[in-house]
Amino acid sequence: MRRQSHGEWVLPESVQAFLEYRVQSEIKRLTKGSVTGADRLKEIKARREELKLAREERELVPLVDAIFAMDQVAGAIALEVNNVPARFSRDLDERDRLQAEIDDVLKTVANRIQKCGAALRADLDADPPDDEDDA
Repeated sequence: MRRQSHGEWVLPESVQAFLEYRVQSEIKRLTKGSVTGADRLKEIKARREELKLAREERELVPLVDAIFAMDQVAGAIALEVNNVPARFSRDLDERDRLQAEIDDVLKTVANRIQKCGAALRADLDADPPDDEDDA
């Protein structure tokens, strides 16, 4: 800006300089808080490294592995529980009656595992809280 004399400025240049200053300061203010592409890339890489470290420290288990482990445990339990009637009695009627009860329990467990697996695949909570009041 040019000054005419002490305390006097050229009006058109002063207005233009003031407007340019306001526009530049507003641009700086708006872009100051926004994330640039490079910053976003750094965040993504940092997140990837966090997940990799969590996996290496076994704090994070892949979904397929978690569901496989659930299936393995449930299969072992089912195998052992299905042998109980034969160990419980030699009476075939008693065995059949006990096996029917065991089958009902195993169906309930299988349904629960299926619901948990579906919830995990859908990125939902595998064990949502009950609507009942525990107090």
